[in-house]
Amino acid sequence: MIDFQSSGIVGYGEGSLDELDICYLEKYWLNLEGLVSYWAGLLNQAFIINRDSPGVRCQSNMECRPGGVLFTEEEFLDFKRLSIDLGAKSFAVIEYIGQSEWVDFSSLSFFRFAYPLDVSWSEMTSSCPIADDVFMRPIRAFFVISDNGRIGKYVDSDALHPYELFFSSNS
Repeated sequence: MIDFQSSGIVGYGEGSLDELDICYLEKYWLNLEGLVSYWAGLLNQAFIINRDSPGVRCQSNMECRPGGVLFTEEEFLDFKRLSIDLGAKSFAVIEYIGQSEWVDFSSLSFFRFAYPLDVSWSEMTSSCPIADDVFMRPIRAFFVISDNGRIGKYVDSDALHPYELFFSSNS
C-alpha cells in the first residue's frame, strides 16, 4: 500500500480509499520495484515509446482496431484464452502517461496492476471503484502484456479517435 500511496494518483488519496479498494490494491497493485525488475523488460521488447504515440515492435500477428475501453468482456475472454494457449500465467496493465522509458519515471502517478489469468471479469473490472475507473472509463491509455511477452496491446481510449494496437506471437 505504501507504493500506491506514494504514487499520488489524483482522486485516490489515503483517506478516499474504501475497504474494497484497499483489498483490490493489496491483491493486484504492481509496485514500482516489480514493474522495473520484471515487466519493464517485456514492455521494452514489445512496445516502442516515442514522442508522437507508442507503437508495437514487429510481431508475427499485429492488428490496429477501433478502441473505446481497455477491454470489453468478450475481448478480455479472448485475451485470456489466447494468453493461456501461448503459455502465459499472468498479465500486467500499465497506464501510459508519457513515460519515455520503463525504468526512469518523472512521475509515479499512474495505474499499474498485475493479474493472474484466472481472474474473473467481474473481479477485475467492477469489484471496487478503482477497478471501475480503470476498466470502464474511456479516459486513459494503457499497455497490457502477458508474463511471457507473447501477447499484448496498447489502448488509447483518450485519443480523438480511440484505438488499440494488438499483437500476439507464436514464437
